[in-house]
Amino acid sequence: MKTHHLFIVSLLVVVALGFAQAVTKNTSRELPNIVYDDSPLDRSNNHLITSYADILDTVTPAVVSVSTSKLLQGERYDLPPQFQDDPFLRRFFGGSDSSDDKPKSEGLGSGVIVSKDGYIITNNHVIENVDAVSVRLKDGRVFEAEIVGADSKTDVAILKIDGEGLPTLSLADSEQARVGDIVFAVGNPLRVGQTVTQGIVSATNRTSLSLIEGEGYENFLQTDASINPGNSGGPLVDAEGRILGINTAILSQSGGSIGIGFAIPSNMAKNVMISLIQTGEVSRGYLGVSIGDLDSELAEEFGTNSTNGAVITQVYPNTPADDAGLLVYDVITAVNGHEITSRLDLRLQISQITPGAEIKLDLIRDGDKLQLPVILANLSEAEVAEDNSSEPIELLPGVSLMEMTDALREEFRIGQTVQGLVVSAVSSDSDYSEDLKAGMVIMGINRKKVETLGETSEFLTPGKNLLYVYFEGRNNFLVVRKD
Repeated sequence: MKTHHLFIVSLLVVVALGFAQAVTKNTSRELPNIVYDDSPLDRSNNHLITSYADILDTVTPAVVSVSTSKLLQGERYDLPPQFQDDPFLRRFFGGSDSSDDKPKSEGLGSGVIVSKDGYIITNNHVIENVDAVSVRLKDGRVFEAEIVGADSKTDVAILKIDGEGLPTLSLADSEQARVGDIVFAVGNPLRVGQTVTQGIVSATNRTSLSLIEGEGYENFLQTDASINPGNSGGPLVDAEGRILGINTAILSQSGGSIGIGFAIPSNMAKNVMISLIQTGEVSRGYLGVSIGDLDSELAEEFGTNSTNGAVITQVYPNTPADDAGLLVYDVITAVNGHEITSRLDLRLQISQITPGAEIKLDLIRDGDKLQLPVILANLSEAEVAEDNSSEPIELLPGVSLMEMTDALREEFRIGQTVQGLVVSAVSSDSDYSEDLKAGMVIMGINRKKVETLGETSEFLTPGKNLLYVYFEGRNNFLVVRKD
């Protein structure tokens, strides 16, 4: 569970892979035998159901409690760092050399075993920045766990234990989930012991909630099954006992469940798990465009009757989009037949496709429908190229300007919906230091939208200039004079 302003309860900790336990990136492992059951759920309701005990008897043994600990260096020993390794001084001024005597921070979450050879799915925020992880099974067995890998952008982490006769659960096809389907949340809330709560799928495809910090990928299942601190990482299972999602967050003003909980869909968790096991990192597809949402006026302008889709606002050079012939003003309506509902939906769909794969994009261009093939690149490699591609220019004396990158978004905490050019630095002796600040985004100059550095020289004129800017969560207008 993660903190969302003042309304989301923090569960444990929220992207590190664990001290000395995470495998090195690009380390290949043999994939485990994971059961993926994509058969439709039986919704016939032909018989009166009085109990789910038999189903849950097969579920609960595979759900584990995840305990974590982190040594708190420097909080117990008053010696300067250069003397903390001196055994004589530590004897009189320090503490015991035993790690058992050192101060620790401890946390608790949940997880679920998905393969006989001991792979466990949990949340990244459960195991983030910890030194040791152990899991306890319902039958009382306790295992030290290895952190195979973690992905902060989806809040998924994978652990591994070695044991005999491990119980497992299969993964359902979360794309088939419907509002009203019965679900159960299983975990260890508030350290009371393994607990099962019942509810329904309250909503699907919840995005734009900002439950995952940074540049996260959100596509949550919402449920009213009671989820509390300690449930994070545990499974949300369907009425047939299959994993439909991984419980990760709640919305709450009180700190406890008020019936608004969220789970990572099993399909997303499965894709992340496979990538982490195979390579130690998550490979995501990359298209190479900036995109925006449609409203009714824009939809009419671009020749479509629907506000579904994502409009291209910029095509980056030497990217898959550029190679495929995508253009600014194109409206992407589907990816491989999957209808695109918004900008965030397109970003999510592309991210879940393997780099190097060829996809089919359905477009509307000047009112005409087109379909173009595109071979996706690797997002992690493209981010490095993009972040290095934009050299700052001097917009005005003492004011440096850069094109938007993910690194700048993270540095200045700029939301994904904000598009424009970033003021990267302002010298203290600049005549513009009172008005322009580092981290400010210039979205328009003299009533014209700007997204590339080349446009600044075209739109900025001698004399007064009207800037449309974003800064610290607010949009505003500024008038600056260029000599």
